[in-house]
Order: sequence, then C-alpha cells, then structure tokens
Amino acid sequence: MSNLKIEELNSFKQTKNRQLGRLLTKSHRFIREIAGEFLRSRGYVNFRVGHMVALIHIDLEGSSINTLAQLADVTKQAMSKLVKELQDEGYVTTEKHPSDARIMVVKLSEKGVDCMLDWKECSAIIETKIMGIIGKEKLEQLKDILFSLANYYENNHEISLDTNYLNDNLVQGITTC
Repeated sequence: MSNLKIEELNSFKQTKNRQLGRLLTKSHRFIREIAGEFLRSRGYVNFRVGHMVALIHIDLEGSSINTLAQLADVTKQAMSKLVKELQDEGYVTTEKHPSDARIMVVKLSEKGVDCMLDWKECSAIIETKIMGIIGKEKLEQLKDILFSLANYYENNHEISLDTNYLNDNLVQGITTC
C-alpha cells in the first residue's frame, strides 16, 4: 500500500467524529434512548420506538395496511408484521373493510390512543432535552435542515450520484478546509 493512500486514510479517520452519517446515527440513538426510557417509565414494556412508524400514520377512522406501508415507506410485509405486533399488544384493532373484504382496516384502540398521547409528551421531552444542549435557535435550525433533507428525499426518492458534481464539490470542500 502506498504512503499516499495511508496518509489519505489517516486523514479521513481523523475526521470520523464529524462525518454526517455518524453524527446522524448517534443523534438517532440518543433520541431512541430518551424515548425508550420514557416509554418504559410509562409501562410500555413491549413497545419499541419502531412501532411508532405504524401508529403515527393510522387515521382516526382507520387505515389500510397498504396505505400505512406507503406512508411509512416500508414494504407491505413489514407493515403487516408491525400491525400484528401492535395488535398482539392491544394498541390496534383490525377489521375487514366494509366494501372490500380483501382489505384489512387498522384502527387505534384506546391503548393505542393513550400511547400516541404519551408519545406526544415524549416528543416534547426530547425537544426540551435537545434544546437544553444546543439552545432553541439551533434546535429550530436543525429541525428546518432535517425537514428540508427529508422533504427532498421524499420528493426525489431515487437518489442518483452525479460523480462530476460530487468530485467538483469534494475538491472545493477539501480546498476550503
């Protein structure tokens, strides 16, 4: 291996704590830990933060598994599994659609509604915790930035890598560091 490659790798490794993917992953873990602790304190022992992917999208009048899967951007099979777990724990009920027996309608149970309201409180606690660390202004900026990224991804689901764009901006980024 050449010395140039070793130097490049060493330089890259020295920036590992500021790499965006790593920062987002660690931030996600931080939020999941706060949420998990809060939910356990409320007695949700078999509830995972990942279950919220289904609950958050259920309309008050009920939603089909296909609709939930589309809204959550997961496969129908993955959503069916989540719904089954939630049903087994009493967070949702299911029933056949009145005009099409092939469609299963998922509705929040009273326990599911209580969980959603507790999740609302949990979200406020998470924001308060983060605001205590970075301040209100930076929290709002962070939310705006993440909203823009999520919105871009949702509207441009196929992300293609334009290597010329990447190379030009990578070189520009390196020269400005």
